[in-house]
Amino acid sequence: MFDLKNATLDLDGKIVAENPMDFFDRLNRWTEEYKASNNPAPLTVSLKLDYFNTVASKMLSKFFIRLIAINGVINWYYEKDDEEIKEAGEDYKIMLNYDQINILEK
Repeated sequence: MFDLKNATLDLDGKIVAENPMDFFDRLNRWTEEYKASNNPAPLTVSLKLDYFNTVASKMLSKFFIRLIAINGVINWYYEKDDEEIKEAGEDYKIMLNYDQINILEK
C-alpha cells in the first residue's frame, strides 16, 4: 500500500508476480510520484516478505538504489525463526552500504 501523504509504502507477503517488471514498474512510479510531491518527510518503505524469487531479488536491489537516491528509509521485517529472510535483508544492507536499512523482527 502506498500512502503519499504519510510518505509510506508497505509491501507484505510474497513477490512471485507473473510479470515482476509490471510489479516493480508500479513501485518505481510511486517512488517518482513521491519525489515529485516534494514531501519533506523521507519515504519509508516497510517490507514484510515471506518469500521472493531470484528475479524479484534483483529487482529489489534496483528499487532500493532508487530509494537510496531520495534518502528513503527501508524497514526490512522478518519472522523470528526466518533466518533466510533476515539474512537477505542483512545482505542488502551490506551490499548497498546504506545505514537506513533497518533489519527488524516482526
